[in-house]
Amino acid sequence: MLYVGRTRELLHKKGDPLLRVRHTVESFRRHLSPAALSLWAKSGSDLSRADGEDPWLCLPQHMLDSAGAALHVWEGWAPHSVREAVAREAGLSIDEAGILLCWLAAAHDIGKAILVFQCQLEARDGFGHFLDRLRDAGLPVRPSALERSTGRLHHSLASMVLVRAWLVGEGMKRTHASRIAAVLDAHHGSPSLQESRAGAEEILRTYTGPWADVHQELLEFAAEISGIREILPSLRTKLQGSGQMLLTGMVITADWIASTEEAFPLTPRGYAGDRAAECLDRVDLTPPWMPHPAPSTAPDVFDPHLRQRFGWPASSTARPVQVTAAQASADLGGPGLVVIEAPTGEGKTEAALSAAEILAESSGAGGMIVAAPTMSTADGLFRRVLDWTERAAGEDVTSMFLAHSKSRLNAEYRRLRSTGIGVDETNRTEGTVIASQWMSGRKKGILSNFSVATIDQVLFLALQAKHSMLRHLGLAGKVVIIDEVHAYDAYMSEYLATALAWLARYQVPVVLLSATLPVAQKQQLLAAYGSEVSRASIAELSTSYPLVTTIGAAGLRELPVRSRPADLHAEVALLDDDLPALLERLAVDAASGGCVLIICNTVRRAQETYSAVREIFPGQVELHHAAYLASARVAKEAALREALGPQARPGEGRPERRIVVATQVAEQSLDIDVDLLVTDIAPIDLLIQRIGRLHRHPRPVADRPVSMRAPHVLIRGLVSVDPPEFESGSEAVYGRKLLLSTLSVLLDQTLEHGFSRPDDIAALVQTAYGTSPPIPTAWSEAWETAVADHDRERDRSRSRSQSYRICEPGGAGSLDELFRIGRDSIDTADGEERGLAQVRDSDPTVEVIPIEVTEGGYRPLGHTEAEDFAPDIAPPSWLGIELACSTVRLPARFTRIERIFDETLSHLERGTPPGWQASTWLKGQVALPLDEEGGIDLAGRRLIYDEELGLHDVTETLG
Repeated sequence: MLYVGRTRELLHKKGDPLLRVRHTVESFRRHLSPAALSLWAKSGSDLSRADGEDPWLCLPQHMLDSAGAALHVWEGWAPHSVREAVAREAGLSIDEAGILLCWLAAAHDIGKAILVFQCQLEARDGFGHFLDRLRDAGLPVRPSALERSTGRLHHSLASMVLVRAWLVGEGMKRTHASRIAAVLDAHHGSPSLQESRAGAEEILRTYTGPWADVHQELLEFAAEISGIREILPSLRTKLQGSGQMLLTGMVITADWIASTEEAFPLTPRGYAGDRAAECLDRVDLTPPWMPHPAPSTAPDVFDPHLRQRFGWPASSTARPVQVTAAQASADLGGPGLVVIEAPTGEGKTEAALSAAEILAESSGAGGMIVAAPTMSTADGLFRRVLDWTERAAGEDVTSMFLAHSKSRLNAEYRRLRSTGIGVDETNRTEGTVIASQWMSGRKKGILSNFSVATIDQVLFLALQAKHSMLRHLGLAGKVVIIDEVHAYDAYMSEYLATALAWLARYQVPVVLLSATLPVAQKQQLLAAYGSEVSRASIAELSTSYPLVTTIGAAGLRELPVRSRPADLHAEVALLDDDLPALLERLAVDAASGGCVLIICNTVRRAQETYSAVREIFPGQVELHHAAYLASARVAKEAALREALGPQARPGEGRPERRIVVATQVAEQSLDIDVDLLVTDIAPIDLLIQRIGRLHRHPRPVADRPVSMRAPHVLIRGLVSVDPPEFESGSEAVYGRKLLLSTLSVLLDQTLEHGFSRPDDIAALVQTAYGTSPPIPTAWSEAWETAVADHDRERDRSRSRSQSYRICEPGGAGSLDELFRIGRDSIDTADGEERGLAQVRDSDPTVEVIPIEVTEGGYRPLGHTEAEDFAPDIAPPSWLGIELACSTVRLPARFTRIERIFDETLSHLERGTPPGWQASTWLKGQVALPLDEEGGIDLAGRRLIYDEELGLHDVTETLG
């Protein structure tokens, strides 16, 4: 729809090195034999045509369409960095690599010229004429005894065998030919099993006479339209797994484009000649982003640039970390890894986006992805990144994708998807950023120019999964920004390290952001990326803070950033863990008002704390956690940001008194300012994140009550200090080792001297995560036991991570090494879901949609006056969207044990309205049917959902 002029220019430019032969309908028919034209590649299912001629496509037409689509992918979509990577991997020039791609796309389905494929329509009523065409063209339609006895031969494997034989016949070594032909074998998402390949060769040797002739004709046709013979002498490099991944991803993309019937329609005669230019106008592939960074970091140049990019007022200037990150990125002169360590509020996101623009220009990247720890943080970043993209794109058309499982429910993204631009891009009057219709969904969305995603989308790069080549292709052309990199545990860090090594292999620039990054974790990340680009030593790293670190072809650099003056000095104290102690302290401290944040480490603890606190401050307490309906949680957090955000003042939105009880949802993504912080003990870096909500925004002294004008942090969750004993939920979440090391640092430094931001951040984090935290002698035995338990679990995690994780690029000689697990594990939807869970090492989860069961059917929760909806009928679209936005996860106790998990799921599936399966929004979802009390008896427990507490377990309460 978007690029009429651009597409035709690409496909018809004079002297184009690709697609050497053009065909009209008549020349196409004259050029090819009746046998070749009788072979079908695509068939329709509509047999209701009045003329009895159902539409279809012959195999040569699909070959020509695919080659044209590949040319468009190469010339019109692929960033320079991707084309350069493919050329580098293949040992070719960029133009030669494009010829290789077009030839592979043309040849990818040659294996459909086998009987097991051509005869599969035989059993379908009304399709007998497909076989009649073969017979009329002189092609025997009876498979050999060997083929009949062997079973199914997949056409992708047949393509590999035929193309490999052709390459060997052209003088190429068999080992080299196998690496190239493997791309065709894997074009359905994974390579064939090695044991099936010898049998495939044996079967294809039985194709003699007319079949052998038509195979040769098709191979020559692919060679002719691509010009592959001219570059065969240059194909001397044995293609490695990384090169195979990129080429396979591009062939899959071209095949899927050419298989899009809205763009490349089937025809009654089966062929239409050279039609790619016209057809590709209907596919909204956007061209690579052309970055225009500031030419220098001089204030008179860089400051106006940032004001334009971020919509800053005229008085705003770049902060030190933004200047240093930009200069460090420019000094790299190409791809590399940039690590930005700075406190919350220093403008790390803006620093990363500015660095990304510089890195994109120097590396040839054509887009960017920003990855965040959770869907909530990704949604929070989406609007900011979209605004920046609209300004950075200028007059160009570019595409954006929100990459997580609930992206359809994000209102901003839905609005973007509904924004259209005209057929002729020169006449467009709307915005330049679109959500591409074709580049959407969990497999193709990553091909968009820009993405905001959860971290899983980057970690999947290291996952063995069907069609993972598309993820490699999508990320290979981007700058990758990973936010909150300290938030990933040892297990996820194994996936992240492997992903970084692959990104380095493709020469993808990466920017990592952290407020609190332990040195050991930073060393692991630098080593992973550096393994492909540098031999620099990372044994000794600076502990300066803030700090920008880079690693690239020129080695390792560490650039200290001028630190801002301390903006917070907080007194830190321990608080007894019982609720009466908390209530007594709040009664005193909040007597004259103030906004207090109480962070608990578990949902149940937060609910219990809220229930107690509301008794002394009725109507002035609110609760935030992940066990609310998703829609309710979003609304509650938006209201909280409004009330405690930077613009709210007493009497102008900021409440006189507000007690906020929350779980970790308040730890990172909420831009709120509180006067007092009470928090459960947590690892030191997370405590620092939580303290980031305390006195966060500059405001007049009079805005805060007298008792809270000096910032205070109260830490609870300790049953006893000496010997240390932690509240059980906190220890279950974080482990004993990190809590012990954190407590030792607090006792050694912070409780006596307080906490200064940013001065104390680096020392506290590095000490707590270092090899020698200040553990008291009396704790030695407990510490040694905790360390042993931690190391044992870390080793188990690393071992578990290997189940679905691909090897590093250096060990990937071919696609076979990247798909070493059984194909049954990755070829099914269930198997892929098991693989996706691997990147977070999480227990299975059940996400449910609570509904109220009524006599007439069901109602959405909270709609007491709404009509009843019949369970057997698909709900209207508005209701489907509302219900899909109203999910909540069951507590882990329902999913951790397989027997209980199965019992729970069976129970819920029986209570799910069957009409949901016919809804675009609700298909595959599971209901939580609640009785008139708002409860359900599930797996021997009683759950209640109410608007005040969310989902909670009342089993013990009921006795």
